[in-house]
Amino acid sequence: MSATKVNGTPPGSAGSARSRKSAWEDNNTPVPQPISDAARTQLEVENKTKPDPQNLNSSRPASAASVLSSRSRKSAWEKEEHTHRESIRKTKNGRSHNGDVRLKSVELEEKQRDADAESVLITDGSCMDSLKDFTKVFRSKKFKSEKLERLYQRYFFSLNKSSLTYLIGLLALVCIVMITYYYAAGNTSWVKGVVLGLVFVYLIILEVFCNRSSFTQKQLSIVCYTVLGVVFIVVLVSVLSAVPASASAAVWCTVFFIYMIYTLLPVRMRLAVLGGCSCALLHIVCAAANNHSDWFLWRQILANIFIFTCANIAGVFTHYPTEVAQRQAFLETRKCIEARLNSQRENQQQERLLLSVLPRHVAMEMKADIASKQEDMMFHKIYIQRHENVSILFADIEGFTMLSSQCTAQELVKILNELFARFDKLAQENHCLRIKILGDCYYCVSGLPEPRPDHAHCCVEMGLDMIDAITTVREVTRVNVNMRVGIHSGRVHCGVLGLRKWQFDVWSNDVSLANHMEAGGMPGRVHVTKDSMECLNGDYEVELGLGIERNSYLRDHNIETYLIVASHPRPKLQQQLMNEQINHGTLPTTASKGRSSSVTQLETWSAEKPFANFMANSGKEIRQMGYVDSDLRPGEANIHNKLGLMSQEKQDPDDEVNEFLGRAIDARSIDRLRSEHVKRFTLTFRKKDLEDKYSRVRDHMINSYLVCALAMLILICFTQLSIFPPTYLMLVLFLVSCCVVLLCLTLSCAEKCSCMPRRCQKFSTAVAENRWRGSLVAAVSLISMAVVAICTIFAYDNTDITKCLADMYNVSVDDVTIELLNNASIQYGDPYHTHCRTDKPACHFPEYFTFCVLLTMLACAVFQQMSCVVKLGIMMSIGVVYLIVVEVPYVTVLDNRDFLIQAHQGMEDQLFVALKVLTPCVILLYIIALWLHGTQVESTSRLDFLWRLQAKEEKEEMEDLQAYNKRLLYNILPSFVANYFLSHDTKDSELYHQDCECVSVMFASITNFSEFYTELEGNHEGVECLRLLNEIIADFDEIIGEEQFKTIEKIKTIGYTYMAASGLTDETNDKVHKTHVCALADFAFRIKEQLNYVNEHSFNNFRMRVGLNVGPVVAGVIGARKPQYDLGEHGQRCKSYGQHRRRR
Repeated sequence: MSATKVNGTPPGSAGSARSRKSAWEDNNTPVPQPISDAARTQLEVENKTKPDPQNLNSSRPASAASVLSSRSRKSAWEKEEHTHRESIRKTKNGRSHNGDVRLKSVELEEKQRDADAESVLITDGSCMDSLKDFTKVFRSKKFKSEKLERLYQRYFFSLNKSSLTYLIGLLALVCIVMITYYYAAGNTSWVKGVVLGLVFVYLIILEVFCNRSSFTQKQLSIVCYTVLGVVFIVVLVSVLSAVPASASAAVWCTVFFIYMIYTLLPVRMRLAVLGGCSCALLHIVCAAANNHSDWFLWRQILANIFIFTCANIAGVFTHYPTEVAQRQAFLETRKCIEARLNSQRENQQQERLLLSVLPRHVAMEMKADIASKQEDMMFHKIYIQRHENVSILFADIEGFTMLSSQCTAQELVKILNELFARFDKLAQENHCLRIKILGDCYYCVSGLPEPRPDHAHCCVEMGLDMIDAITTVREVTRVNVNMRVGIHSGRVHCGVLGLRKWQFDVWSNDVSLANHMEAGGMPGRVHVTKDSMECLNGDYEVELGLGIERNSYLRDHNIETYLIVASHPRPKLQQQLMNEQINHGTLPTTASKGRSSSVTQLETWSAEKPFANFMANSGKEIRQMGYVDSDLRPGEANIHNKLGLMSQEKQDPDDEVNEFLGRAIDARSIDRLRSEHVKRFTLTFRKKDLEDKYSRVRDHMINSYLVCALAMLILICFTQLSIFPPTYLMLVLFLVSCCVVLLCLTLSCAEKCSCMPRRCQKFSTAVAENRWRGSLVAAVSLISMAVVAICTIFAYDNTDITKCLADMYNVSVDDVTIELLNNASIQYGDPYHTHCRTDKPACHFPEYFTFCVLLTMLACAVFQQMSCVVKLGIMMSIGVVYLIVVEVPYVTVLDNRDFLIQAHQGMEDQLFVALKVLTPCVILLYIIALWLHGTQVESTSRLDFLWRLQAKEEKEEMEDLQAYNKRLLYNILPSFVANYFLSHDTKDSELYHQDCECVSVMFASITNFSEFYTELEGNHEGVECLRLLNEIIADFDEIIGEEQFKTIEKIKTIGYTYMAASGLTDETNDKVHKTHVCALADFAFRIKEQLNYVNEHSFNNFRMRVGLNVGPVVAGVIGARKPQYDLGEHGQRCKSYGQHRRRR
C-alpha cells in the first residue's frame, strides 16, 4: 500500500484479502460514505476570494479517538490560527511582523520638505513649530515623483474640470447680474456694459471649450490663468465704473471672486494666494484712486482690508484641506491599487505554492473546502481519490551512498537538485506526475489526474530517459551510479494525510508491488510486471526479468516480471545532452575532474532554484505565474529567464502600479460612483452601515477650522470697529462671541493637552471622532459669529431721515430733496449729526453688515466635514434672520444709506439699485454658490471615503492572505527553511542545505497496518483503512504542536511511517543537556499512548515500532518546482535500527 522505501513487511498483500470489518464497523458506528468521483470536480476558486482563517478547520472534525472519548482539543491548525489572529491584531495600523510584506508608503513633497497629509495647524510642539506648520499651508504641494504628480493631475482632472466649468458659469452669472442691475437703474454708459458683455461672451466660449471631450490638462492650466485674468478685469471694471462711486462698491463680488479662486479654480496654493491677494489689492488701489476725495475713505479702506484678509484666510483654510484631502485620497487609491495587485500576486503565489506540492485536483478541492464554511463532521476531512488504470514507476539511484560520501552537503544538495529537476522535466515530457522523493528514490505515476490509455508507455519512456540521464552524472562525477527502475500497472488511491507537512502520496497494493519491482530490479534496466507488459501491447522488446530471484515479496506472490530491452544512451536524449554541453562549453574532458566541475556540468540542465517561482513578485501578471518554457535552450537560462522574465525587461513595481492606476483613472466615473453610492440631495450613503462608518471618521482638521473661525471672528470685529462707531453692545457681543469660539477651540484641542481635565479630553475625542458632534461645535461657533455680524446693528439709530426731514420742513416725503438734507447738515459718513437721530449713533455704511454676514457664510463653508444639508440650513437661517432684521425694523438704515450717498455724489436721480433690493440678491447668490460648492466638496469627500475604505479592506485582505500563505508554507516546509527563502533576495538565493550536528531523528511505524489494510468492496477498496490512518496521523500532528514539543519538526509521513526530528536549528539544538533528544523520546511515548488509545476505542491491535538515533545529518530542499525538505542518508539509519527494538 505505502510508498515506503524499505523492504520490510508490505502493507497489504493479495493473499490477505480476507473479510475484515473496519474500525468504525467494530465500534458500531456507521461507515462513512466513500468520496464519489462526482464530488471530485475541480473547483476553481477565484483568486480574489479571501480565505477565512476562522474556517481553516471547518471541514476537519476531531479525530476518531478524540470523538469517541469526547475530549476537547485544539488542532494544529486551530493553534496556528489563534497565533495568526493575534499577529494580525498586532499588525494593524501599518505595523508588520515576521517579515510580512507591507505597502510601500508614498510621501507628499512640498518644495523643500515633506508635508503630512493629515497635519493640522494646532500641534503639540512649541510656538516655532506651530509657526512652521502654519507656513506649510502656503506652500505648493507636489509629489516627489513627477510621474506620480502627473497621475495625480489625471486622477482629479475630471473633478478639476468640473470645478472650472462651475466657476466659469458663476462668473458668467455674476456678469449678467451686474449688467442687469447697472442698466435697470437707468444708467446709459456703454463702457461697463460692453466690457462685461464681452467678458460674458468670452466666458461662454470658455465653457464650451472646457466641455470638449478632447480637453487636456495643459489646456486646463491655460484656461485657469485666463479665468484669473477675467476676474481681475471684472473687479477693475466694477470698481471704476461703480454708480455711485464708493470704496464699498463691488466688495461683495470681490470677496466672492477671492473665495472662488481658492475653492473652484484648480491651481496650486501659491498661485491661489497670489490671485486672491492680487484681487484684493486691485480693489483697494482702484477704490482709493476713485474715491480719494472722501474724508472717510481711510475707514472704508481699512475695513475692506480686514474683509479681504478674512476672505483670503477662509480661502486658504478651504483650499489647503481640500488639496490635502485630494492628494490623500489619491495616495489611498494608489495604495488600493497596489494592495490589489499585491493580493493578485499573493493569490498567484499561493496557487503556485500549492500546485508545487499538490496536484491541481487535490489543491482545488482543499481550497474550496477552506473557502467554504462547512459544518464539522465526525472525522477529519480526508482528501483521497481512487484512480483505475494507472502505471506506477519507482526509481532508485544505486551507488548513491558512495556519491554522498565524496561530496559536501552543498554539492550533494546541488547534484540531487539538478538531477531531480531533470527528472521533473522528463516527467512532464512523458506525461507523468511526480509523487514524492524519498532520499535517493524517485517515484511517479502516469494516468493522474487525467486518465491516459498509454500510461504504461509513458512510464517506460520515463524510466528509459532516467537511465540515460544518470549516465551524465556517472561521467562527470566518476562515480559508478545507475538507476534501478520498477513499473507496475493497476489502481491507486492518491491524496494527502494528516494536518502538517502535507505531501501528496499514493497508496494501494499495486503501489507496494511497484516499490518491490524497483527493489528487485537491475541497475540500468526497466523492470515491469506482466500487467504493465500487457498494457504495452508488444511495442517494446522484453526479456524475462526473474524478479522472484532477487526479491522475496515477488517470490512469495509469484509475480512474473520482465526487463525492457533498450540501448543506452538512446539517440533522442544523447543528441539533446550533447547540444546542452556544447552550448555551455562543458563537454567532459580529462581536465574537467573533481566535484566543482561535476556540479558545474550538471548545472547545464538549468534546474531552477527552490521557490524562485514562489518569490517572484514583480513584472507583468503573465510573467508572475513563474512558468518557464520547457523548449528553451539551457544555454539561455539565468535567474531572469528562470523567472519567466527573459522576453521582456523587468518592470519596476511602482511603475506597474502607476500603469494600472492610469488605466483605472481613465476607466472610472465619478458621476457613476456618486449615483450608485450616495443620495442625490442629502448626499448620504444609500447603505446605512457606510453612513455610520462615515459619520465616525475622525476629522483631523476640526481644530484648523475652529482656528479659522476664531480668526475670521476677530477680523469681523475689527471690520465693524473700523467702519462703525463703537458701542457697549458691540463690545459685549465681541467678548462673548470670542469667548464662545475660543472655548470651542480649547475643548477641541483638549485631547492633545495633558494638562486639561479628563472630561475635556474625552469631549475633545468625541468631537473629533463623530461627525455630528463636530458639526454641533461648528454650529455653535458659526452662530456666535452670526450674532456679532447681525446683532450689532441694534446699537445704531434706525430713524428714517427722509421722514424726519419732511416733518422738520413740513413737506411731504416725496418733496424731500438733497438741498433739504444739506440744509440739515447731515453729512454722509458722520454718525453723530445733530438732526434726525436718537441717542444712538447713526449707521451710514450698513452694507458692511451684509459683508460681515457674507464672511460668516464663508466661515460656514470652511467646515468641509459638515454635511452640505446642515450648511445649507445654517446659511439659510443666518440669511433669513439678517434679511428679516434689515428688511423690516432696520430697512430705514438701508434707505438712509442710499439717500445719503446719493446726496454725497450730488446725483439728482437714483441711478443705482436700492440696497434693500441688492442685499437679498447677494445673500441668495452666496447661499446658492456656497451650497453647490459644499455639495461638490462633500460628494468628493464621500467618494474619497469609499476609496479609503476599499483601500483598508484591500490591505487587510492582503495581510490575511500573506499570513495565510505563510501558514501554508509552514505547513509544507519547516518555518526556518521557509524564512530562509523568504528573507533572501531572489537573485542571490541558493539551494538550502545544512550540515546539522547532534540531531535526533525518529521513525515511528505501525508495523501491522499492512495486515489491517485490505482492498475490499465493503471498505471502498481500502479508503476506510486510509481514513483511520489519516485519523492516527492527525492525532500525531496535534500532539507535535504542543508547547513541550516545540523543538520537534515533522519531516514527512511515508505510508504508515511517521518521521520527525529535533535539534535542526541552533535555537532548538541543546548540545549540552540534549533536551531536544529527550523531547523527541517523550514524543515517541506520547504517540505510542495515543495509538493505544485509538486501539482501545476502535477495537484494533495496532503495534508501533519506533527507532531513534542521534548524530549528524545533511538537511536540504530538493526540487525546484516541487520543493521538498528532507534529511540525508545519515538521518535514515535509525529506521533499520528501530527494527530490532520493538515496543508493543
